[in-house]
Amino acid sequence: MIKVESKVTRNTCQDEQLYNFVSDFRNLATLFPPEYRDKVTFAEHSITIEAMQGMFVTFSILEQEPHRLIKLGVEASRDFFIWIQIKQVAPYDTRIRITMHAEIPKIAGVFAKKKLQIFVDTFAETLAQIPVYAFQTNNLN
Repeated sequence: MIKVESKVTRNTCQDEQLYNFVSDFRNLATLFPPEYRDKVTFAEHSITIEAMQGMFVTFSILEQEPHRLIKLGVEASRDFFIWIQIKQVAPYDTRIRITMHAEIPKIAGVFAKKKLQIFVDTFAETLAQIPVYAFQTNNLN
């Protein structure tokens, strides 16, 4: 099992605002790179990705604690999880950390760990950049 943690990032919104945004996966579609959007389907509580032509993987919310944690995984397998951790340390100062656990063979893990680290760091940075005005004007959620 490989464990990869992102760096801790900071968003200038309230924890409740960020949690409500992230816990509805349809909102994540706005953050996804346009060149990949045709390979991903976003529903309220799941994301389906075309991993290879004709092969789809669905990630769903497996566990959640309001305003603190969202745990994603593949329902058919317990070999892959992503935790989105949110912690408000002061008003309009919410910290974010992404943690990924993946069951990968050791040889492949050596090569995959760097790419997985880039993924979790990029995901945390992307969530940190969601502007607070987007929630206040109801543009995103």
